[in-house]
Amino acid sequence: MRINRLLRVKDLETKVLFKNTSWVLAANILRAALLLLKGIIIARGLGVELYGTFNIIVAFVGLIHQFFSFPISSTIIKHGAAYLADKDMGKLVAIIKSGLLALFSLAVLSTLCVIALTFVMYDVFLSEAGLEWYILLYAVVSATMFVDEMSSTLFRLFYKFKQNSIIILVNVILELGIVGTVVYMFPSNFKYFFIAILASRLLSSIILNSSALLLLKSKIVGAWNTSVTEIREDWKQLINFTLANSGSRAVKTLINNGDVLLLAAVGGPVPVAFYNIAKKLAQSILILVDPLTNTIFPQLSLLIAKNRYREIKTMIRKVTGVFFVSSALFFVGVYLLRERIILLTYGAEYLNASKPFIYLVINAIVGAVLFWNLPLILSLGMARFRFIINIASLLVGGLVAYFLIDSMGAEGTAIGLLVANGIVVFTFSGVAYSIIDKRIKNE
Repeated sequence: MRINRLLRVKDLETKVLFKNTSWVLAANILRAALLLLKGIIIARGLGVELYGTFNIIVAFVGLIHQFFSFPISSTIIKHGAAYLADKDMGKLVAIIKSGLLALFSLAVLSTLCVIALTFVMYDVFLSEAGLEWYILLYAVVSATMFVDEMSSTLFRLFYKFKQNSIIILVNVILELGIVGTVVYMFPSNFKYFFIAILASRLLSSIILNSSALLLLKSKIVGAWNTSVTEIREDWKQLINFTLANSGSRAVKTLINNGDVLLLAAVGGPVPVAFYNIAKKLAQSILILVDPLTNTIFPQLSLLIAKNRYREIKTMIRKVTGVFFVSSALFFVGVYLLRERIILLTYGAEYLNASKPFIYLVINAIVGAVLFWNLPLILSLGMARFRFIINIASLLVGGLVAYFLIDSMGAEGTAIGLLVANGIVVFTFSGVAYSIIDKRIKNE
């Protein structure tokens, strides 16, 4: 049964949102379950210290890559939706070409930055010698995320949510098979495990980008010879939007990924292992929200371009109400069973993860209930406001975490993250909703 029927949704835009989500929900649930299983296999196979070391490497490389990952996807969706509404395929192709060129350049710069910082900051986060080449190889392979971002963006822009979900699911199954087999055959062998991670990452990127090319080429092939100069009159607007949001995205990256490195610098790999599995378990509750977030951004951009603010208000009120009630009930159950959940999944050696787990669950629930806040802020073009709030949340949350880590370890980091994200989510939601309400009154 479709979600919109189950919840008796009557307004058109909420139906569209749930339609774009409902038939991919099953795939997302299965994907989340497989990712959780993959994480459990890795954690149990490597042990606490090696698992913590692996996550420090991933966090270090991921933070730098994300820092260089300008919000080009947001720019393409926001302005590409307008080009699609005007049926201007020439400009759409021009912005896609410009985005690909920018993403490739950023991938090279980001990888070079990882190489340089590895030899400068290695001792800050890792005490074990000889892992430099692991970091460098992971940086090169994971740089494929820049090209992957373009493929995922185009799937969202053309409403190919079902196809994108299936491709992601296939990739997760392949990664689970490769990594799970290697960890089973060679437990606690960090070298073989890392080779499996690199191989599965490359394979996933090839499948995603090849699929995007095959599925979407018919949409744009007729205008593919269009030059990037086709949008030269829009360049200033596009660049300003991208740069304005890049600062906010960089700060958000520091908030959501810098927590692991801060904990690693102060506490080492063991608390990182506890914190990481607690964070993964908590974020697994976003099974339903992730597809909703992906589908609502292009939808909001199109509605705002058409000045249809009443539909936006009705939609966000309904979805917020639905998630608030269900999330409150969910939290009570998780709170009562938090230690049992850790024991059943990761085992007794990871039981200390139950301490940060509950704060990370609250963080995930807040993001789930108000999932529409960032897409709406982006659609409204409030880049400067977003940057200011993100800076404030980074400073406050970072200070809270720093002063609590020494006495509370992973639990203190989780509290800092909750404070930082709480400032962002509640501020964005309140301000964006009031702007929509004001524009309705001025109609």
